[in-house]
Amino acid sequence: MKRAVQLLILSLALAGPLTAADNNARYENLGGKIMCTCGCGQMLLKCNHVGCPNSAKMISQLHAQVAATDNDDEVLNFFRREWGITTVVEPGHHGFELIAWILPFAGLALGVALLAIVVHRWRNRPQEAKASEVKLDPHLETLRARARQETEI
Repeated sequence: MKRAVQLLILSLALAGPLTAADNNARYENLGGKIMCTCGCGQMLLKCNHVGCPNSAKMISQLHAQVAATDNDDEVLNFFRREWGITTVVEPGHHGFELIAWILPFAGLALGVALLAIVVHRWRNRPQEAKASEVKLDPHLETLRARARQETEI
């Protein structure tokens, strides 16, 4: 029994730092998806705006949210609600924001399809006949022969 309690305490002691490391990795990952709202145009954890009115509060909120929940989407949704939808750089995976994920690939596929159709039509268009192969009216042939004779071509 004593041995089981010791193993339980040891496993909890080892799991604590792993959870902290996991939270630090989540904090860094989520901080790279959130933009600072001070107008500097930088990611939250990279904001070097001197006297930034927002980054300190946002960073403390990020720490609190990472500690409070294990779901990254909940943290990002909190920042969308609290600071505005444009604060989170990565679009959501549902609703209208899903278009931001689909539209680039759909546009690329449509462009490739249109290019294939144009190339196909160009390759299959009828060939124009050469001028020497065109059969002219016999009256025009006599005029052509006369023009060659007079111009000595």
